[in-house]
Amino acid sequence: MTLRSSVITVAIVLGVTGFAVVRAEAARLSPPRIVSLAPSVTETIFALGAGAELVGVSDYCDYPPAATRLPRVGSWLTPNLEQIIALSPTFIIGADVSANQRGIAALHAMGYRTSFVDDHSIFQIEQGVEQIGIITDRAPAAHAIVNSINRELAAMRARMAPLPPRKVLMLVGHQPMVAVGPGSYLDELISLAGGTNIAAGTGESWPRLSIEYVMAMKPEVILDSQMGSDPASGPGFWKRFPQIPAVRDQRVYGYPQEPTLDPGPRIIQTLTLLAQRIHPEAFTDRPNRTAMIKTPAP
Repeated sequence: MTLRSSVITVAIVLGVTGFAVVRAEAARLSPPRIVSLAPSVTETIFALGAGAELVGVSDYCDYPPAATRLPRVGSWLTPNLEQIIALSPTFIIGADVSANQRGIAALHAMGYRTSFVDDHSIFQIEQGVEQIGIITDRAPAAHAIVNSINRELAAMRARMAPLPPRKVLMLVGHQPMVAVGPGSYLDELISLAGGTNIAAGTGESWPRLSIEYVMAMKPEVILDSQMGSDPASGPGFWKRFPQIPAVRDQRVYGYPQEPTLDPGPRIIQTLTLLAQRIHPEAFTDRPNRTAMIKTPAP
């Protein structure tokens, strides 16, 4: 297999401050052709203004709308090698969980340049933005995005500081009941939004909980993806458990899976959405305490 002329070397260097710095030296004879294997990667590439360099995306890449018009190349767990090869990419970028997959290893063995970003924490999400910014020759734009994220994080931290934390249960599924646990960016966002994650003590990133556990932990706020994107929709399942403080006090809310469950440049939108549900009193400028954050189309 002969690739179009492209030489890209990526080196990871640990800086004195402990931040990982990604350096890329590229000599390209034609515009880059990038295949993204993760929604967060696709979103970041568009946010950096490099959407025109994308030639293929994963089956789950649906933001921004322009991403839905690109060729599909399978998922990050099961990439379609034939479709990827047919697109003649000069770079393939995926989530770190893709790195151990046989298909990705095969592409790398054929000489394709690959890179993987981690998104388990806010810091890693920011690193990923910086990494993709260097790969796409848009390091200043990436740095601006990260700076903006950090400013908004600081502003939210200051807003929540005077408020007492509320015990929060955040669910991503019911059958089984799967919650957001420790070691994830969502767990960090819950804390920044003025909450205390009741699943933090499980030691699992995505623990399966019993209703007995939930009742014993007495969450004051329940965020349930099964209720859909309408935060004021009927609590349904939870009505059977009026002894839970969140149910008793009518603090059971739905949330949209997109972008809430998508790590990437829109994590501040997710943070604000969580904070509005956990501490609506901190947003008295909004007449509707369950008002959802709207994302302008790019």
